[in-house]
Amino acid sequence: MWNYGSNSASNPMMWMGMAFGLIVLLIFLALAIWMIVAFSRRNTAEGPVPPSSRAIELLKERYARGEIGTEEFRERLLELEGGKRD
Repeated sequence: MWNYGSNSASNPMMWMGMAFGLIVLLIFLALAIWMIVAFSRRNTAEGPVPPSSRAIELLKERYARGEIGTEEFRERLLELEGGKRD
C-alpha cells in the first residue's frame, strides 16, 4: 500500500524531486560561473592607454632625447591636451 522497500525506486514523485534538485543545482552553478566571469572582467586592469596619453608620453620622450625644442614641446603638448593650458 505505501510502497516501501525495493519498489520505492519506481515512485514518480521521487524522480520528480531528484529532477527538481538537479535543475536547482544547475541554475546555482550557472549563476556562480556568471558571477565569477562578471567580477573578473570588472576587476581587470583599467584597459588600454588612451591614445592622447600615449602621444603625450611619446612627446615627452622626444623632448627628453633632445629631438624637439622647448617651444615645439609646449606647442604640441598644448595641442594634445586640447588647449586646456593658458
